[in-house]
Amino acid sequence: MTAHGVGEDGDGDIDDGPPAHEIALARAVNRLGHRLVTHRIDPDRVPAIVALLDELELEAADWPEVSKAERLHKRDRITRFLATGEWPPPPPDGSRLEFDPCSLVGGELNPFTMGARYHRDGDEAVGLVRLGPCFEGPPERAHGGAICAIFDEVMGSVFRATGTASGFTGELKVRFEAAAPLGVELEFRARQVGAEGRRQFIEGEATGPDGRFASATATFVQMTAEQLLARQPDRS
Repeated sequence: MTAHGVGEDGDGDIDDGPPAHEIALARAVNRLGHRLVTHRIDPDRVPAIVALLDELELEAADWPEVSKAERLHKRDRITRFLATGEWPPPPPDGSRLEFDPCSLVGGELNPFTMGARYHRDGDEAVGLVRLGPCFEGPPERAHGGAICAIFDEVMGSVFRATGTASGFTGELKVRFEAAAPLGVELEFRARQVGAEGRRQFIEGEATGPDGRFASATATFVQMTAEQLLARQPDRS
């Protein structure tokens, strides 16, 4: 399994992306988190480290605040739908799908991200991820909750891959078939298999170097215009 190229020009989904300096800071915090769960720390060093982190946290409190709605506003397909009455077309086949830059699953701005990346493969959404030590469940296996979260997000990316109406997760069922390893590339695939009114039915599976380890089905409920308007930033 290999990552696809990023088709960012004219795909209706990706703009210039999150600020590079914010991504760099989030990644640094992420690396520290993985170190903390895999290394024993010298107790004599802890007070100085905590003091430094507290100082940085207090400094960050003075930075300008930004809401998630504002983060999404200029790059969000929902914003475009409300402005035009039509959902943006899907990006070119093989292009990257940006789900949410602040997401704990694949968001580049989230310091606790799992690091998932998504792309379009025909009418399917594909997620690729290497889960680090912070997402370990049983020894040397990925946490089941992390697997569920990735399924939820790659399934939500299907609507971007097809250019159809987005929906909220109504139900998600995951079947664990084998252990999911850490530190190796895992692939999650999802596709829409039906619809009934506002309900949209999605299925998917996850594979690793040793084959399939999980499958899932989900029901998404199409968002209403009122719900979409409620999540837009206040631009008064």
